[in-house]
Parts: sequence; C-alpha cells; structure tokens
Amino acid sequence: MGYGIRVVLVMNRKGGSGKSTLCRALASAAAARGETVTIFDTDSSRSCLTWMQAGQEAGNWSPLVEVIHTLDAHRVVEAIDQIYEQHDQEHLIVIDTFGGGSEAQDVLAVAAHRIICPMMLSRGDLSETRETASWYLKLRGRVEKPDALAGFSVTLSRVPVRVSETERAVAEELFQSLPALESYLANRSAYVRMDKEGLLGVIADKTPNRALAVHVQNAVKEAGELLDEIDQLILAPAEVA
Repeated sequence: MGYGIRVVLVMNRKGGSGKSTLCRALASAAAARGETVTIFDTDSSRSCLTWMQAGQEAGNWSPLVEVIHTLDAHRVVEAIDQIYEQHDQEHLIVIDTFGGGSEAQDVLAVAAHRIICPMMLSRGDLSETRETASWYLKLRGRVEKPDALAGFSVTLSRVPVRVSETERAVAEELFQSLPALESYLANRSAYVRMDKEGLLGVIADKTPNRALAVHVQNAVKEAGELLDEIDQLILAPAEVA
C-alpha cells in the first residue's frame, strides 16, 4: 500500500530519550521497502548528519536517504514545500529535534502529519514525556486551527527483554494517561550498530554471518511495524490524540 509523502516530527523535551535512534530506525525501515527518505537534523550536535557520513564511508548507505542539517525551522518548512511540488512519490520525511521546547518546534509541529514522542521506561522519562504532551496541548490552544494540527503519540524506546516491576508500572501508567503506540523499539544491539555504521537494511545485506544478519533483519522488521502503525494514524485524519 502506498502512503505518499508523510512528515513525522520526533519530539521529546528530554535529551537522550532515543529521538535520533528512532529517526534512524524509521529511515532504515522506509529505505528497506524502497521509499525515498529525508531526515531533517535540527539538533546542533549534528548526530544524524554525522550518522549519514559514517554510513557513507562504511558503504552502508543508500541513495534513497538524505540527511539535511539546519537549525532554521522555516528552512525545513520551505524544503518540505519543495518536496510536495515534486511528482507523486513514496517519501518519508522525519524531523529530528533537540531537547527542550522552543518556538522553532512549534513551527515544525504545524508542518507535521504526526508527532511521535519516544520514551524510555523510567519514572523520569515519563515525567518529561508528560511535559512534552503538555507542550502539545498548549500548542493546540495557540494555533488557529487546532483540529488541523498533527496528532501526538508516544512510543516506547529501548525496551529491555526482561521488564522489571518498576518498568512495568511505568508502562501501565503511560498507557493509562497518554496516547501510546503498541509498536516500540526494543533494546537491540542492532540499533547500537545502526547508530554507528549506517542503514539497518544495508548492514543486514552486507553481514556475512547469517545469525548476525537475522538479528539486524529483525530490527528492520520491528522498525517497519512501528512505521506501519504511524502511517495508519496519519491516514486517519479524524483521529485526535
């Protein structure tokens, strides 16, 4: 099924919540199915831009994926408008943001089809995620057309294989209080490898050890399931976070 052009804003006020890893995983999943991907890296650390450069040097990249670094939110919106002017295509646009909140993130949110907030299973992360949700609700009160604003969802990040009782309680509290996706990213070594070496699908294809390649392919599948759930939400515009 084709989804066309979609804009996903990855946002959490907390630094180190897994925003860049989520952006890279979604890009890897989309590229693996042949889609064009543009990542806008709006963080001064340039982590996604550096990731692309490392992937290109290692030969673990695809011409389908481009990372653009800019701190200018209006430039991001202009670039998205230019993508819309191109012929019909399968194009995933992901915006990686910095920690904290600012007027720039308000501008980016208005341009998005879905706002995704990654969260790790800790009480502190839940608190910051609630602050991010509060920012979103306040933004709905500031924009002229709140119903036209992208919906907001939380996705769990770096979920361990064995979840402790404390982590389970945090997850239950999350699902009771905020709109959360069923799909998530587990705490996989494949994502650590991705962050250092490039796109998951290309890494899997170039891994000679079949057992290791399967681990990477499982990460591609998991990221693809998360992307599918996000795409389904984008296709349901009447749904509000």
